[in-house]
Amino acid sequence: MTIRIDDHAQNLKMLLFIRQAWMIAQDIEIPELSPVPATGASKIPASASREVWDERWKQQWDRSWDWFNVSTVQNEPISQEEMQKLSSPGQVLHPIVPPFWPVEYGEDGVDLVAFNTWDKETTPNFPSRSEQDSLPALVKAWQDGLTTIIVLPYLGYFAQRLNGSHLAISAETRNDPKLYTAALQTSR
Repeated sequence: MTIRIDDHAQNLKMLLFIRQAWMIAQDIEIPELSPVPATGASKIPASASREVWDERWKQQWDRSWDWFNVSTVQNEPISQEEMQKLSSPGQVLHPIVPPFWPVEYGEDGVDLVAFNTWDKETTPNFPSRSEQDSLPALVKAWQDGLTTIIVLPYLGYFAQRLNGSHLAISAETRNDPKLYTAALQTSR
C-alpha cells in the first residue's frame, strides 16, 4: 500500500500566498488560510492591470489543479535538459513537475522571505501519527483508488476529492483523527 502525502504543495501554497498578498481572485471560493500569512513587502506588480493579474492567477490556479489529473509518481530522475525545458514559460502540463507561478510570471511582487517564512510555518512537524491514527479509513480509501493526499493550510475542516485518486484536505483535518477519517471517506 502506497499513498503519497503531499504536505508541502509549494506551487499551490505560492498561489494562496499571492492571492492573499495581492487581494486578487477574491470571487473564487477558497477556505480561509491558517495561519494567515504575513505578506511582507509583497505588492501587485504595476506591469499589468489588477484585472490581468486576477485572470492570470485564476488560470494558474485551475492549471495547478488540472495537473493532478496528469500527475504520476516516477522513480527515474528528470534530466537537467528536461528540467530546463520545463522551467520555461508556456509549457504543457508535465506528469512529474507541477506548474509554478514563478516559471510563468516570475517573482516580481512576491516577498520571498515572507513567503518562505509562511511556508515553513505551514509545513508539518515530523513524525506525524495522522496516518497511523486513521489507518482503517486510509486502507479503505487506498482500496478505493486513493493514491495522493494534498494537505493545504486551510482553516478548519476541508476535504475535497479531486478525482478518483487525489484528495485535498486542510492541515487541521489531517491533524484530527476523527476529521481525517471522515475526509478519507469523502467520495469521488
